[in-house]
Amino acid sequence: MSEPRQIPVIVLGVGQVGGAFLTQLMQTQTTLAARYGVGFRPVALANTRAALVDASGLLDRAAALAASPDPGEALAASSGALGGLTTQDVIERCAGQGVERAIVIDCTAAEGMAAPLARALDLGYGVVLANKRPLAGPWDSAGTFFNHPLVRFEATVSAGLPVMSTLRYLVDTGDSIRRIEGALSGTLGYLCSRLEDGDAFSTVVREAKAKGYTEPDPREDLSGIDVARKVLILGRQAGWPIELADLRVDPLYPAEMAEMSVEAFLAELPKVDYDFAAYMGALGGVPRYMAEVGPEGGVVSLRMVGERLAAQLRGTQNQVAFWTRRYDDGPLSIFGPGADHRTAAAAVLQDCLYLAQSRLCV
Repeated sequence: MSEPRQIPVIVLGVGQVGGAFLTQLMQTQTTLAARYGVGFRPVALANTRAALVDASGLLDRAAALAASPDPGEALAASSGALGGLTTQDVIERCAGQGVERAIVIDCTAAEGMAAPLARALDLGYGVVLANKRPLAGPWDSAGTFFNHPLVRFEATVSAGLPVMSTLRYLVDTGDSIRRIEGALSGTLGYLCSRLEDGDAFSTVVREAKAKGYTEPDPREDLSGIDVARKVLILGRQAGWPIELADLRVDPLYPAEMAEMSVEAFLAELPKVDYDFAAYMGALGGVPRYMAEVGPEGGVVSLRMVGERLAAQLRGTQNQVAFWTRRYDDGPLSIFGPGADHRTAAAAVLQDCLYLAQSRLCV
């Protein structure tokens, strides 16, 4: 059997998702070589603290990081790791060392990634994103990444489900998307399930934070902005060059609580328990934090839903529905577990394999 084609990969962000990607890369080397004749060779591993760059390959280093309980910390402590490099510096160093047709993987959650990723495309590199921010920025910069043959981003929306690939299939086969609706946050799904069970809003938020289900500042989840980014990405992939400002986003806390410290915010939360209970008592159905988007924009908000698939969601499950010209009697719905770092990493690996198989990057 011939040697597998080695495809250079540049991994930006070696945290939970990036670390899980390296683990899966190690686990699948033999399978991908036997089944597809390809191998992925890390040539750069980077986070905000340190970077390793070597055009000859970093597979052993990647394996060591994958085996570490904290890959990011292990990278920072690696011998030969370089500090003070920006993501664009990493990409330029790879190009300067003669790396061609690499795949750049953005597993960060960082702002400011649009420019270095656009530079990667200029170099002929493929781009795979788990980071939503470059896709949800102003259309003038984000538009570069949509419908580009070297860009994939399955991991950005409900990576535990085939959401982006299904939408891409609909568009690529000539269907016309009319409306998209979904419950797109596992964290807010958990919260809504607990509210449905009768628990107080403040109690659920505090417990979710203690269990690590929310960000350290729960308002990053409760603001709805992460859901808004996801549904914006769906809308743009459907063919609508809309902006974040075209979405009405209703946070799950009053405006006057936005600027408080985290401690003060948590202390004030019981004051809104009555508002949630009154809202739920006045309307039928069950609470779900839903997003809806169409060609002109959309809404991201808490709703009471009744005889709909979203009412069946429990815990961290996600659901997305596509109303299209082809699916006009009822939407095409996808329902199941939302993303965690392992499913997000698997989506990243699948996108890398797609680019490899397409021969656009090799």
